Amino acid sequence: MFVETGRLILRKFREEDFADFCAYAMDEEMCRMMGNDLMDTEEAARVTFDWLKDKEERSYVLVLKETGRAIGNLNITPLPEHLLELPALAGKQGKSLSFCISRQYRRQGLMSEAVRAVIARLFEEEGMDYVQCGYFDFNTVSKAMQEKLGFTHLITMTIDFRGEMMTTVENILWKE
Repeated sequence: MFVETGRLILRKFREEDFADFCAYAMDEEMCRMMGNDLMDTEEAARVTFDWLKDKEERSYVLVLKETGRAIGNLNITPLPEHLLELPALAGKQGKSLSFCISRQYRRQGLMSEAVRAVIARLFEEEGMDYVQCGYFDFNTVSKAMQEKLGFTHLITMTIDFRGEMMTTVENILWKE
């Protein structure tokens, strides 16, 4: 287990999480918000699931304690190269977060609960100076959550994402 909160356990993915992963990750709206291709078959979902389970070093599934079901995931990664070059981040240590949660469990404070716990661990136990999150400019759900958690604007960028020009808003939360 990586982190435990009042209602959640964040741990590495296991094979038995695949059906729950499909239930939230194959949602067309979820894919669009994350900038992913539509996972409209279990085979398509399997590729992403196996990557998160076996290759992404710090990918965690959100397990709802009440049911034992996987309801989302959160990834901790190094910052993208284009952000490391920003003067505001020079000489500082930080991590980037990305996350998603089943639409069924939105607006219950679960993702905020998970992100707060992960941020606390990154600041207190891992010595990070900041945590970075971003979202595509059309993802109003992620925008609202990041603002609620105290993230502030770092930079807005237009990037080539899989051959399409997309606008991303990159935010930062500094250790106090």
